[in-house]
Amino acid sequence: MYKKRRVRLALILVLCATFLFGGPVQPISVYANLDVEGILGTGESEASEAEPAQGSSAKATAQTTGNARNKYQGQINDINDKLKNLDVEKKEIQKSINEAKTAKEKELANKNYIDQQIGVTKSEISLLMERIEVLEQQIADKEEDISQKQADIDHSYAQFKTRLRALQISDNGTQLGLILGASDFADFLSKTEIVSRIAEHDQELMRKLTGQRGELEQAKAELELSRQDVEKDREETEQKKQTLNVQLNAAAVAVYNLEQMEKEYLADLAKNQAETKAMEKELNSIYERIKWDENPYVGGEMAWPAPGFYKISSPYGSRFGGRDFHTGMDIAGTGIYGSSIVAANSGTVKFVNTSYTVGRGYGIYLIVDHGGTYSTLYAHCSSIVVKVGDKVEKGQKIAEVGSTGWSTGPHLHFEVRKNGVHTNPLPYVQGK
Repeated sequence: MYKKRRVRLALILVLCATFLFGGPVQPISVYANLDVEGILGTGESEASEAEPAQGSSAKATAQTTGNARNKYQGQINDINDKLKNLDVEKKEIQKSINEAKTAKEKELANKNYIDQQIGVTKSEISLLMERIEVLEQQIADKEEDISQKQADIDHSYAQFKTRLRALQISDNGTQLGLILGASDFADFLSKTEIVSRIAEHDQELMRKLTGQRGELEQAKAELELSRQDVEKDREETEQKKQTLNVQLNAAAVAVYNLEQMEKEYLADLAKNQAETKAMEKELNSIYERIKWDENPYVGGEMAWPAPGFYKISSPYGSRFGGRDFHTGMDIAGTGIYGSSIVAANSGTVKFVNTSYTVGRGYGIYLIVDHGGTYSTLYAHCSSIVVKVGDKVEKGQKIAEVGSTGWSTGPHLHFEVRKNGVHTNPLPYVQGK
């Protein structure tokens, strides 16, 4: 009896020392007073108490989330760089106008300004819409990530409640009670080790809950920022669309002027004739380099290439008093700028040119192969919506009318060629 009292006294002394020096022993009241709502937040769903353990890998999820974030951020950065380049391009356009010295230079600069500004604005709208799409994909992934994080928290909370219930229904009631119930010193050491491990497990569980809650809040904050970015981009897109409408209306005021073109041509006849020959030589070289389809001509009457506009402002053949030969026909009309150019027949896009010198050549143009060595050329475009190698159908939109290159106003220069040699295009679309 005396020995048992001595053992219990020794146990109490050890326990007191453990308490004094910060040991692992913790009574249930420590858990009962925890700010669980502070850790979990408010309005979160509670997982079922009978929910089976889910072996979710937080590390793998975090890595996947990080990779997705980097991917989207890389796409957004690329779009932002393109938008910055467009800003530089707009400044260069304005600079060319400011630096123009003669009336002719200013006229060409202003005409080019309209064409290029419309092109820049369209590109800005396209890039903003692309950025909105990327951000919306990012938002969808963030929402899925938040849903997963909430599921992880619910699961950890279910484990936490199970742990509390186990402590509450324990016969010993507390870790202290568990140790005091030791039958001898060996049993005391064994139970002390058990208590230590239980405490470490409980602390790890609380750290896990706290960390998961922090990750959830961060994900929600990032989601809100992405939504704000989308809203800003939508507002900016609408502003750009309004700007584009103003620019298109300004371009529509410009009218193709054949008399002005003739005046310009004759003002420096020798130079312009030399440029015309150089352009024809360059074009012949392009036709020689193209690998044409060996299929027979697709046949049938060609579609009118500028639907809704049927005024032929300059027909095929000799013009300017025989000093120039027009290798196609020009189609013009009030409001034609920006209207659709369609493929005259089905075929394959063989050549696309988007770089040009203001006041010279065909500007932005493309060539379509229709088989049997027949091809069509569409020049002075403001933009092209197809690329080399694309298969196009008769009547399909391939470009938009502009005034690029040597042009005094918006119009479409349309050519039909056989074996690379130009011919009168009117008979091919005579029914229009």
